[in-house]
Amino acid sequence: MEDTNHQHDDDIERENDIYDDSSESEEELEFEYEEVDDVFKCIKENNPTETGLRYDFKFGERLTDSTNWKEDGDSIAGSLYLKMLQLDVLPTSYSIEYSLGEQGDGLPTRDQLQDFFSGIYRNVSIEKLDICTFTRGLFRINDQFGGGLIEGLGGHHSINELRFWNARLGSIGYSSLGVVLNHPKSNLKELHLQDSLFDDCELGVLCDALMSNSHLKRLVLEGRYNKKTKITSVGWRALSTVLQQPNCKLVSLSLKYFIDDTGADIIGPALLKSSLKGLNLQISDISISSTGTLLNHISQTLVESLNLSHNMINDVGLATLTNISTLKSLKLIGENSITPIGWQSFFNTLQRRGTRLVKLYIQFNDTGILGVASLGTLLSNASTLKKLKLDSLSETEATISAQAWQAFFTSLQGSDLNLEKLSLFTSNIDDDGLQMLVRLVSSMSSLKYLSLGDNQQVTPAGWQALSGFFQSPNFELRELYLNENNINDVALVAFAIALLHNKTLKRLVLEECDDLISEIGWKAVSLLLCNKTSVMYTYLSNHTLQYLSYKQYDRMNLPDSLVSSLKLNGNKDKVEVARQKILQAHFSDATAKMQEFLDMELKVLPIAIAWIGRPTIVHWRGTNVSGLSAMYNLFRRLPGLFDSNAQKKTSAAKQAVAM
Repeated sequence: MEDTNHQHDDDIERENDIYDDSSESEEELEFEYEEVDDVFKCIKENNPTETGLRYDFKFGERLTDSTNWKEDGDSIAGSLYLKMLQLDVLPTSYSIEYSLGEQGDGLPTRDQLQDFFSGIYRNVSIEKLDICTFTRGLFRINDQFGGGLIEGLGGHHSINELRFWNARLGSIGYSSLGVVLNHPKSNLKELHLQDSLFDDCELGVLCDALMSNSHLKRLVLEGRYNKKTKITSVGWRALSTVLQQPNCKLVSLSLKYFIDDTGADIIGPALLKSSLKGLNLQISDISISSTGTLLNHISQTLVESLNLSHNMINDVGLATLTNISTLKSLKLIGENSITPIGWQSFFNTLQRRGTRLVKLYIQFNDTGILGVASLGTLLSNASTLKKLKLDSLSETEATISAQAWQAFFTSLQGSDLNLEKLSLFTSNIDDDGLQMLVRLVSSMSSLKYLSLGDNQQVTPAGWQALSGFFQSPNFELRELYLNENNINDVALVAFAIALLHNKTLKRLVLEECDDLISEIGWKAVSLLLCNKTSVMYTYLSNHTLQYLSYKQYDRMNLPDSLVSSLKLNGNKDKVEVARQKILQAHFSDATAKMQEFLDMELKVLPIAIAWIGRPTIVHWRGTNVSGLSAMYNLFRRLPGLFDSNAQKKTSAAKQAVAM
């Protein structure tokens, strides 16, 4: 039974993520192309281990007659555990347009589509539905049939998030979305239209639907390709009217990529009357003057999450942001117009006024030594901060010195800073700085993610300081990025020894460290994951570490046995992981030593035999062997277990001795 207090905390965190438009999950569902069929097999079997499915809508030459649309739809309908469904529209080329419901050779018929979508309508567990294509604007909704398929999602039992990627929905599609949004039983909380083309007319249709909607929380209108269908004052006024109307319950809005001066001048005043708590204006096409006016409007709101990365913000605009007393999450990445003096003033002002920041991402900025020093003073009293990214902070003509980073870490010693995420990629830290950083993070009981990639001044000997951190009582890291660093065999062996009993670290990224790591280092990691010295050593090996790279290992030239162990560790059932390693390492062939079983007491043997004979598991990551070979070898060595006459003789002999 789940802890109700923890469940309540999870519900609150999900609600907070709705308005934190810059939120990200460290454990996003990952879909491997080659595993899709196996995943769908689990879905059909209603296997609770699989909660996400990416389903390929292949059309043209790649559509096979063997696809059973009704059967697949019924399987989705019957799944009780499916939470995320992604429908990928895959054309045969990047120039073929496809309209949902279009008839023709190599295309699903309308009856087939209806059979498939009816399965989605009947499902009671899907929370997130994505419909996407990799070719922008080539997936369309042109007629009422295609619109009707979308309308059928209205009032769905569980869908609370709907996403369209690279689509051209047209007025019919947006009218259909309006039906879904305003269905009396709609549970839709998030609508994402990412890289989807729309014009004033289509945006107006969507805004008309939003005028009578009172439950949508997040709206994402991101369109790097919308410059082809530029939104004018007509479209921006329609959206601003929605934001200001009393019935609007939107708390998060993303206009990433395509808002311009016209949009900024119209949307800015509307923000003052909106209920928005999250706003994403990343990579906008706004001039310095319009940016300043927009920031003045934003500074008068109660916004809590703000992403203004890669915009034309100067020192004056940055200073304006200090007026937002409610701000909890701030992303200011790649702001080339802000000077070190501007950053110093910004941090000093936050220090004086106090800050409630939980997340601060300021990578790729010119903070300079002055800015970094002021940031250290600010962070020493920032007890609420949980996520911090400081990648590639540089001076005008040179990187921030190693001594400046040492002073920064020194200023934080003994503070209440307890981060969950810290990134210092390309930060010019040296051996002494790393030791100070290790002392700092060793006191953080909440730290789950740490990125120290591309810190070339740290020597191989310096990196060994991390092995002490691995054994710290507070060590709870799940992800550690050490790519592009001077890590050699000696350092890696030290890591492997320190991680033997660790049960939290899943990802230790060592990409582009290969030049200094030889067979000796990889052998140490292999031994960490599967020590074949004895059955007990194998059982006590590390069953947690899953990745030595971001995703794939083909560029790292790792031993096959090491890759196999990493894949095995990707399974959630760690008892079965240990069993698989034992079977594969000690009982995989006829020459396997069975003495451990032969020495067992007779009353224990049935338990051991049951352990050996467990069935293989469907959709097991990595090699999954049965214990039938080991059981066969055991039976050969103990034939008396299955000879009833021998058992009777043994029993009679024991009775005679007793008399």
